[in-house]
Amino acid sequence: MKTKYHLIILIFFFSLSSFAQRDTIPLNKNWQFKIDKVAEGFAKQWFSKNWTDGRVVTIPHTWNIEKENEMHYGWGWYQQKLFVPGKWKGKQLVLQFGAINHTSTIYINGKKVKENIGDGFNKFFINLDGLLNFNAENIITVACNNDFGKMKVPYTNSFDWPNDGGIIREVALLVSNRPAMAYAHITPKLNVETNQGDVKINIGLRQTDANKNLKFKVQITEDNQATHNVVLQTTVKAVWENGEAILTFKLPKVNAWHFDFPNLYRANITLLNGNKATDQINSSFGFREIKFVGTKLHLNNEPIKVMGVEWTAGSNPNFGFAETKEEIIRHGKLMKDVNCIFSRVHFQQDDAFYDFCDRNGIIIQEEVPLWGGDTPSDASIEKIAHSQLETMIGNHYNHPSIFAWGVGNELRGRDANMKKMIEGLIAKTRKLDASRLVSYVSNTLNEQYYNNPKFTPDAGSLGDYIMMNEYGGSWWDVPVGKINQYMDSVHMSYPDKPFFISEFGLCEPNFKGGDERRLEDLVYHMAIYESKPYVEGGIYFDLTDYRTHYGGGEGKFKQRVHGIYDMYGKPKPSMKVLREQSSPVEVQNTSTWKKGKLTLAIFGSIGLPQHIVKGYKLYLSDKTDNYATTKAYDLPTLKPGERVNFEVDDFYDGKGIITIVRPTGYIATQKSFYPNEVFETFK
Repeated sequence: MKTKYHLIILIFFFSLSSFAQRDTIPLNKNWQFKIDKVAEGFAKQWFSKNWTDGRVVTIPHTWNIEKENEMHYGWGWYQQKLFVPGKWKGKQLVLQFGAINHTSTIYINGKKVKENIGDGFNKFFINLDGLLNFNAENIITVACNNDFGKMKVPYTNSFDWPNDGGIIREVALLVSNRPAMAYAHITPKLNVETNQGDVKINIGLRQTDANKNLKFKVQITEDNQATHNVVLQTTVKAVWENGEAILTFKLPKVNAWHFDFPNLYRANITLLNGNKATDQINSSFGFREIKFVGTKLHLNNEPIKVMGVEWTAGSNPNFGFAETKEEIIRHGKLMKDVNCIFSRVHFQQDDAFYDFCDRNGIIIQEEVPLWGGDTPSDASIEKIAHSQLETMIGNHYNHPSIFAWGVGNELRGRDANMKKMIEGLIAKTRKLDASRLVSYVSNTLNEQYYNNPKFTPDAGSLGDYIMMNEYGGSWWDVPVGKINQYMDSVHMSYPDKPFFISEFGLCEPNFKGGDERRLEDLVYHMAIYESKPYVEGGIYFDLTDYRTHYGGGEGKFKQRVHGIYDMYGKPKPSMKVLREQSSPVEVQNTSTWKKGKLTLAIFGSIGLPQHIVKGYKLYLSDKTDNYATTKAYDLPTLKPGERVNFEVDDFYDGKGIITIVRPTGYIATQKSFYPNEVFETFK
């Protein structure tokens, strides 16, 4: 008998317009779930049975936020029943899992169809050809394991985030006609002198024997912009290379993607077999040029320095890794609320996160979760890491926010065998995606000058730039007074490499002192970085206190107290300090030279970050939260270090709250020079 949910799926499908070429049908409700604490599911062949004894859960789901299962690291099982109408016979049907942490086996009608070993964060697909019964109910069964095993990346317990098991991201069924597209990788190229855009699209098909006389209808439209003009509409035959269809186009004028102006375009690609449309893919992308000129970072021909914060997903005990898209976006907004334009992620995130970064202006390094000194450099781990890398790049190729790929973090960068493995991953990355940069994040960039005869380069030098985790005065056995010298020695060891601080911050409960010490640590370290002309960017760690098996506390509340927000996103005093430290614009002083006017001394930042300030608005208000209801002033364009004396109406006897807002709508700085008066500057 078909359940109510299956009938809803059918109603949805048959109500679609007849010309739809691809339908994405969510399969997130009414999954049955069984915990398998004694690992009996395989022996009792749970995969071959139609369950009646599971409990109903909604995907995304993790059992590690459930009181009775908080500390279960082993097997959990899921089952879904799907009615497949006879009308779908002959169509291309693909099952899409957003992620299952960390190892899973998938069965269709009792038959094993997929093993996904040691990859807990990548999206993956299952071609359902020959596996389904039409005009009948089909059973999808998933066994998944989150033990601290050796056949996975990250290896055993060598990672510092939660170990939440389950189907942690959404599931969908993709339905199209044949032939169908497996992917469309879009490589945009910006000519910064003429604003012309070149577009190359590599398309892979799901059928290797497909007719190569296929045509492609392509429409490119402005997306996330004030206008939504169609900038290209054409139907073309492709050039075929190495099994891929290659399409190339020139656009005479495009609007560049920038973290303050995150202009996107949307490509709608329709596959035509004769005159019949069989499949369709939609994807956003953006035109930007990120490169190094010498050791200096340039975005669209502008020299910039960048600053940001990292978020460790799964930090909220109410969700764990089973975060909804709304929860992911909420954390993205917390990042932007502290002026984040630059970040990294230790492991692959949900598509919703990168889409947020695309649309709100965060430059990201996405990484394979090879983490920690306990990770071996053996053939098994190397194979899983290479597989994850290839899947990661394929899944997220089109996101303009991703400027680089990372191949690991803190992996014994001076060990010869590990260096060889890292070198192989870097070479593989460059082969898979020549349009982006690549790096390895190191904590072993010891102070050895390059002219020292005993100097052996660290693996951190193998990528396109240096990413150094810096914990002087805490994790490092280095006094804070020596951080300055230590950084200089690392730079002198690799003088031709662009230099970034990939992590810094204060971690409790390992180091005591609370948020007061966190504030001191933040200001002190930022002062050092800003005094170094070779430092091109920094990332504060972490956005929130985060759940991790390494942390203090019990059950799902085990955590590192490492954030400027708590686990639930409540700000600490350090939050607004990081926001001000990371602002590209500095309000230095106010004066009342003219009656009824307030003059503000404003500078473009010459620290971290450092970039042209353009399109920002300034407000003067009597409270921190009502500035948007007051008069908006257009701030003039400011270059780094440039000063402007900016005049506004003085409604508050010189004591108003000054708020400067980015073009994306986030606060860049908010100050009052009378914080002890009636005005609540930091309420």
